[in-house]
Amino acid sequence: MKIPLDVICVRSGVLCPRCRRLVESGEHQEVEVDVMKHLLELENDNNFKFLKNSSYVKSYKVNTTLIVILDIAEPVPRQNFIRLAKALEERLGLRVRIVQKTSDPKQFIQQLISPARIQGIDSVWTPDGSVQHIVRIPKSDVRFLPMRIDVLENLLSSIYNEIYRIKISY
Repeated sequence: MKIPLDVICVRSGVLCPRCRRLVESGEHQEVEVDVMKHLLELENDNNFKFLKNSSYVKSYKVNTTLIVILDIAEPVPRQNFIRLAKALEERLGLRVRIVQKTSDPKQFIQQLISPARIQGIDSVWTPDGSVQHIVRIPKSDVRFLPMRIDVLENLLSSIYNEIYRIKISY
């Protein structure tokens, strides 16, 4: 698995000056070092062979949930993501959600809010030139959202560096 920090630093837990600088600057968090360490350990497991050809992107800790974003080259069944999330949950003591990096924001958001559905995503240009993205979710699916709406909005805004709003459609 490819990771942004040095493999030796992550496995040993002692960070070199470059890796320490990346963590202290805020580009990566302390919890991400633990996630990378566990992912490196799990890639040798037969159930998680797909990790060998994948890359770690980023993790976001939201309350007691950890969102782990991976860039995976080959198609992997959703069931393998669920198994990986369970293995990480046991090791980290947090709820874990694995999301595959995609170039399409709609697919990414769908993975994030699953099992809830997306009706559509609208982009609204404001007079000051900024863009707001409105994610429409059916009212019947609100109970399936994995997190509160305001938490999801903040998470999406921090991932994409743009303003995201979630609107419930009636």
